[in-house]
Amino acid sequence: MQRFYFVILVAIVALYGSTRAFATHPEAYYPDAPPAYAPVPHIGLLLPLQSASFGPAAETVKEGFVTAARRESALPFAVRIYSTTDDPLDVLVTYHQALQAGAVLIVGPLTRNGVTALASSHAIAVPTLALNATDKSMPLPPNLFLFGMQMEAEASHIAELALDSYDLHRRHAIIIKDAGALSSRLQSAFASRWLEEFGNTAESVEYEDDQGFFSQLRRHTNGAENVVFLALDANKVRRVRAFLSPEVPVYATSQVFVSNADPLYYNELDGIRFMDMPWLLQSDHPAVMAYRGLHQEKDKDTERLFALGIDAFRLMSRLLYARSPDEVSLDGVTGYIRYAPPAQFIREPVAARFDKGGVQILGVPAIR
Repeated sequence: MQRFYFVILVAIVALYGSTRAFATHPEAYYPDAPPAYAPVPHIGLLLPLQSASFGPAAETVKEGFVTAARRESALPFAVRIYSTTDDPLDVLVTYHQALQAGAVLIVGPLTRNGVTALASSHAIAVPTLALNATDKSMPLPPNLFLFGMQMEAEASHIAELALDSYDLHRRHAIIIKDAGALSSRLQSAFASRWLEEFGNTAESVEYEDDQGFFSQLRRHTNGAENVVFLALDANKVRRVRAFLSPEVPVYATSQVFVSNADPLYYNELDGIRFMDMPWLLQSDHPAVMAYRGLHQEKDKDTERLFALGIDAFRLMSRLLYARSPDEVSLDGVTGYIRYAPPAQFIREPVAARFDKGGVQILGVPAIR
């Protein structure tokens, strides 16, 4: 079924490719609402720009998407931006409006609730690149593809890093988590991959903000058989790190990489291994170099969202011409992106380590 839709999409591209190109003035191609006229083939970008909670993030993704659209080769279709709230019903209604207006491929929604609502509906009639995951395990309908910055995927990659980095003596993972939903998902994703290896074991330890908890950490985590995964935000990681033995391998997610070249902060986290995107770690990456001059650097969370917008456009443009999603891969600014059936575009981040006041990409000299 997916191959059938892609064949139809390629045929539409061939039909309209010579007549639907980008205009000299890009603003004309990014209205916040589609004009009310007969359906015209176009690319729809569906984002919660009207949401109080997610609007700023959506705006940053939009900026990255538009920047890539202006930087990359012309598409055979215009791009129309569809602005929604974060209400799942509004997302579904707007998605249907995009279809009625002639969308041949849609990028979005951005929120987990929006993607879940879309995946649960019967509305998906064209290839759709959602920029998040669903909030529960569920079969996905044909033509819906998932891509984004899902932290669970990152935790699974970190488990891979831990498995590849140490010998068979380190078989026990101690996962320190808090009561938050994200922390629980990270714990589950890391443990799931870690325990796939025969003989490995894992335990979960609940973070507590009191001296008794911290004083027991070193005794509990020290040992030649242990690795530690911190499913925590940056502030909690800083508190925990001082109480962990420097001999025990410690891993964390990109949540820990929040400071802009602060040697004191880096020293506090010395030795922790984490993963993040080339956009923040590899200034000499070809795609990063192509886009860095087009953007004013901001805080790291905003940078990640901008990079997501860039790769969403670049991935979409490859989907547009592919006969099948299996053909699509991308060395992106968010990581190396490849298709993993049945519906996921996996983003492989870069491994790094805090090292003596700097950040060292594993395998290359430290950044200070």
